[in-house]
This record gives sequence, C-alpha cells and structure tokens, in this order.
Amino acid sequence: MSVAVPVLPPYRSLLSDEQQLYRFLLSVQAKLTADQTKILSFSQEISLLDPLQILALANAQERIHFYSENPHRQEIIFAYGVADFLSITEANRFEIARQFSQACFHNIVRIPSPVSDNFAPLVFCGFSFLATVPEPSPFPVGLVVLPQWQIVRRIDSCVLLCNIIVHKNTNLKFIIKQVVQQLKQLKNWSRHVTPFMPPRPLAPSLQATSVNSPQHLRSAMEAVLQDIRRQQLHKVVLAQALDVETEQPFQVSRCLQNLRKNYGDCHLFSLGNGQGQSFVGASPERLFSIRQHQLVTDALAGSAARGRTPAEEESLTQHLLHNPKERREHQAVLEFILQRLTEAGLSPCCAPLQLLKLSNIQHLWTPIQAPWPAHLHPLDLLAKLHPTPAVAGVPSAQACAAIRHHENFDRSLYAAPLGWIDSDGNSEFIVGIRSALLGKYQARLFAGAGIVAGSDPDREMAEIELKLQVLWRALTEA
Repeated sequence: MSVAVPVLPPYRSLLSDEQQLYRFLLSVQAKLTADQTKILSFSQEISLLDPLQILALANAQERIHFYSENPHRQEIIFAYGVADFLSITEANRFEIARQFSQACFHNIVRIPSPVSDNFAPLVFCGFSFLATVPEPSPFPVGLVVLPQWQIVRRIDSCVLLCNIIVHKNTNLKFIIKQVVQQLKQLKNWSRHVTPFMPPRPLAPSLQATSVNSPQHLRSAMEAVLQDIRRQQLHKVVLAQALDVETEQPFQVSRCLQNLRKNYGDCHLFSLGNGQGQSFVGASPERLFSIRQHQLVTDALAGSAARGRTPAEEESLTQHLLHNPKERREHQAVLEFILQRLTEAGLSPCCAPLQLLKLSNIQHLWTPIQAPWPAHLHPLDLLAKLHPTPAVAGVPSAQACAAIRHHENFDRSLYAAPLGWIDSDGNSEFIVGIRSALLGKYQARLFAGAGIVAGSDPDREMAEIELKLQVLWRALTEA
C-alpha cells in the first residue's frame, strides 16, 4: 500500500528549517503503518566544490563511503553516511543485492526541487572477486549501501542529496538533529576548503614485501602454461600482491589526489568499510555503463608499455596491434562479452578495434553498445559478466579454480565489480584493477597479467611490475 506524501512547503526551507522539516517528517510518519518504511530524498544545488576535498575533511577512512571519478563524463561522486545498508555473505549475492536495491528505490519519495529530476538517489555496491572470502576479511562478498549523503559534481554544477529513512517508530528529533549537524559541518567544510598541499615523499619510510616470491609467481605461470598446452585451459589471469608498511599514516584523499594527477584518464574510486580500510584505485576498465536506456561496455585486454620517444611509441603500438598472443587474449574477452550480452537478450554492436592509451600503458580496446530494455536490472547483467576473461580467464570456472590454487592471498575486491545504481535505472560499474587496500599504516597493492598460449613469464612478470607502479607512485607521494 502506498503512502501519500503531505503537501510540501517551499523546497528551499525544508533542510534549512529544523522545525518545518520536523513537521513535514512527522506528517509522513503519521500515515505509516507498523511495517511500512519511507525514504525521503532531498536534493539541492550547492556551491561548486571538489568532492575529493570534502572526502579529505570528512575523515572518510573511518566512514563507510563511496567515491568515483568518471573523467570522460567529468562527473565526481562522493557518498558517505548510511541511510540503509546490507552486508551479504551468501553466494547468490547479485540477486540479494538486486532485491535490496529495488526495495530501497520502491520506498524512496523524491522531494521535488529544481534539480531533483536530473540527480537521482543512488545505491552503491562492492562485490568481492570470488563468491567466498576468508574470515576475517576487510569486505564481505557483497556490500550494498544507500548513503545518507551524496555529493555529485558534473562540469560546472554541484548537487547535494540527503536520504532520511522514516519508520513508524523513528525518533525524528534525533534524526533531524543529526541531519542539521551534518549540514552545518558540510557548510563549514565548504568554507574552509583549501588547495591540496604538495605531496610529502614517503618513499624512505616505506617497506614493501611481495606476497608471492618471484619464483612462486614464475612457477605458477609455467604450471598454467602447461595446462594450456594440455588444452585444459585457454587463459588464466594471475595476480601478485605487494604488502607495504609505513611509519606515517596513509591518506585516502592524498592517494586519490595523486592518482588524479598521474592517471586522470582512468576511473578513480574508493570504497570504505567504515573500519579504517579503504579499497582505492585508478581503473582503466569500465565493466558497463547504463545511461538513458543505452548500455556501453568494453572489451579491454592485450597490453603494452608506452614509448619514451615517438619512434619507440610507434614500435610498441604496432607490435601490440599485430601480436598474435595479445590479439588472442583480446578476442577471448570480446567473444565472452558478446555472448553474455546476447544471452541476456541484448543486441550488441561493436565499434572497430582501437587502442586505449593511458599514461604508462596501452590496451587493445573494442567499445560495445546496446539498447537497454527497461525490464532488465543492471545487477542481473553484472551476474552474467563477472568475472570476465580479462580478470579471470577461460573457461571461467576452471580459471577461478587455478587462481585459488596458485595465489596465496585473498583478492577481496581486486578485479571485482564496484559501482552504483540510481533510482532512474542508470548504472555504472568498473573493474577494481590497478588497486590497493589501504589501512592506516599498511597497504596491499594488486596487479595481474593474463596467461595465454605464447605467454612469456618474464614479459608477464614485467607487465605486473609496470601495473604495480601505478599504485606505488600514488603511495610514495601520499
């Protein structure tokens, strides 16, 4: 049974007028039955600011939070605080997450404002690479959060969204007091935002230890190549983890600032568990994006370094474009994605093969698009696409078994899907590669390489080292 929302006072006064907000929420609460919930979503334009600086001031490492930068859309999202959340332990995590997000959006009432039609409430999600994780683990197999606060910056506009959950027995005065205090804090932060200070080198105090020795990693690659020659596997992505300790505390904001400076062409992200650990990175790989009923995804596999001179760059580019091993690796990812999209009832269309050139690496890249039907849910597609051959291998089940056998660490969120869904049906998920798990004084860096027929262990180990440099640079200037 739906609940009618009382006549609204002028939108500007609701969040800024404590008494008026209380009367409004009280009138909503009075219409609820004992088992009903309403989520009131308020939105308003705020002064232009950098959400990354708010993340720094908000002490995000101690909060459950989600941060995302999409450089191509010039969109930055910082969501923090918890209106509602779900920590998932079951293997059917995508289905459970879908049900939770649908329930949230069903209960949301968007309070009209001049920006409410263009800025929708979101639910953010993080899923582990495997459907099981060891205990203890920094993140569950699925974390789904409806944030209380959401700051969205798009080019030259900035909007604040606030979600307030109301049950029949909600202590409204307590909730409103929290909201008013947080609004005052946000206004104070926005007045005291200052440019980031130049980075402080931490390199002398860093101590790094590879989780797997070079000998172990090489042996794992050679064992996988043996399985490929026996035709038991076609591809396995093997990863390395690097544990880093420092006497000076790591800062998520500083790490993201350095990633923005050095790898601003990638998708920047941070997901915090609220217990002092954050998963951060600069991913070149978008799993998929849905905007206005149009799906966009990418086949991204096959890599080479960038050249130091124009001649070296041209040589590396041509070698990548015509290397049979790299082309096979790319084709396996492309065929997998097209098959899964077709199985979901979509009609995908591929652009010609291109190169995605990033600051320190280049990839073979095939963009893919398809109309997105309204009856499909983004998390249903996520369940079909994860894990792609780009981060696991082919066949998927056998490749994941090989990963479990050869890797002596928990991938957690590494190479796993992170992203958001909004109440209008839009969605964006990236793959958590080029990433690190940050604690206060410890960090774990992750990187991997795809092993296929023709792979050279020396070259693959060098590729992993190249990818680890992305996070290493961010940490050594943190």
